[in-house]
Amino acid sequence: MASSTDLSRDSSQDGLSRNRSQDSPPTPSSVLSATDAATTASKTFPRHQLAVELSGLYSEVIAAKLWKVAEEYLEDGKAPSQYPEWVPEDGETSGHYNTKEVNFWTCGFFPGSLYCILERYVKYPQYLPLPGIDRLEFHAKLLALCRTWAAPLHQMAKRTNTHDLGFIVQPALRQDWELTGNYDSRASVMTAAGYLASRYDDRMKAVRSWDKSVSTRYNITDKDSNFLVIVDSMCNMDLLFYAGHHSSNQRLIDIATNHAHFVRRNLIRNNDSTWHVVNFDPRDGSLKTKHTHQGYSDDSTWSRGQAWTILGFTQTYIWTKEQIFLDTAIRLAEHFLERLRSAKHAYPFVPLWDFDAPMGDKPLRDSSAGMIAANGLLLLHQILGEGSNYLSDALRIARETIDMCQATDPARLVADADSKIKAEGVTFDCILKHATANNNEYALVRYSDHGLVYADYYFLEFGNKLLRMGMV
Repeated sequence: MASSTDLSRDSSQDGLSRNRSQDSPPTPSSVLSATDAATTASKTFPRHQLAVELSGLYSEVIAAKLWKVAEEYLEDGKAPSQYPEWVPEDGETSGHYNTKEVNFWTCGFFPGSLYCILERYVKYPQYLPLPGIDRLEFHAKLLALCRTWAAPLHQMAKRTNTHDLGFIVQPALRQDWELTGNYDSRASVMTAAGYLASRYDDRMKAVRSWDKSVSTRYNITDKDSNFLVIVDSMCNMDLLFYAGHHSSNQRLIDIATNHAHFVRRNLIRNNDSTWHVVNFDPRDGSLKTKHTHQGYSDDSTWSRGQAWTILGFTQTYIWTKEQIFLDTAIRLAEHFLERLRSAKHAYPFVPLWDFDAPMGDKPLRDSSAGMIAANGLLLLHQILGEGSNYLSDALRIARETIDMCQATDPARLVADADSKIKAEGVTFDCILKHATANNNEYALVRYSDHGLVYADYYFLEFGNKLLRMGMV
């Protein structure tokens, strides 16, 4: 584990401030006057209207799909060895999950989706329709499925070879701790934070994202001369803040804060778009490259990368209350929203996979980018209050995602004569379509326009955020 060295921060190199005055914080274009905000809130968001427009967030189809997949991939109730990742929309395996082994970075999202449904059952039962199902029987079985799918994640918490420990342990194990009081899950969350902190480099004042990066264009494998950081890393810092405050460990908090400053200085362009990857030589701190691994080009704006930073910097502000992180989140959000507003194609608030990629006859989307950004926008709305339009923007992303991307198979849960609960009518395993995991032309594995496990997770989490806010 990393030592408890002093972590002084150096914020003197402010990439966002080179062309702006530090004395004039950004004013988002979506901020309204108090009078306009009150009028807009009352006219735009009547709860009965939202309940209709966003009914897809709480459809009985959702629990049926998750139930079907959760049971299908288990053998005799044993912990799974493969985890759902993506669902092709055509071809021989159309409609069915392709899986990854438990050490893949997305393994936490499917069990996390199960816990999203558990949260609805426990806290908001009116938003979990279960017609004809014994609800106590459902809860007992759902909790068992949650715990079974989460079990292998406890061992993943001890990994030192990935920065994605936040994605791996938080969606399921943090929820298990918070919803059920399971101290084993809390312990694994704390353990994961410690191992994530072991990837911190005091010379760079940042957490190493990848140990290597390989494509048909480059082969970066030497950790001594390469230090790779990606924008996705901002959402893994939430684990360090959470564990740091739970354990009164200031070092974890400082590491996460330092890393956020590193990303702010080095991965955000002057126009508030983002690079995907930055690579430094850690021996002397010299910059080697700024490039993309999953986006269209090194100079383009990969939409999911931009979305990760909106959510990550907003989370960082919530933990630290440092104004510069809120200012950064607002700038990133404004750039993302401007790209959506200026789009000329149908459903403009379902983002293109990369905002600068050629569109062709059928624009390629990424529903996961939209739902990740929408979660960040909801948090920004909670911070800024009714004086912002970020709630309206987030809801528009959700509405257009439901209209364009939600699979329409007639899935439902039923109970047989022995009261055994089973799913029927599922023809597409994911909740959402039209996600794009990696469409970079040099990628070793290139796949696009499919269902994606974390698009579903952030869709469910968005719905739960609205419930916590009392919006629907």
